Amino acid sequence: MQQSLETYILSDQPCTCPKCGVRTEILADFYKTKNQTQIHQCPNDRCKFEFVLETAIN
Repeated sequence: MQQSLETYILSDQPCTCPKCGVRTEILADFYKTKNQTQIHQCPNDRCKFEFVLETAIN
């Protein structure tokens, strides 16, 4: 089953989890591709929220 991740806009600030506020880890970096996206995960054991970051202008 394919899981759909929520998408957020990348900024110049360190990325934090939108659910709990902990600084996130990059799982995959596709920033140099056409879509300019990154997949992040919260390292908090009680959260583990995963989401996509993308640039505001592609």
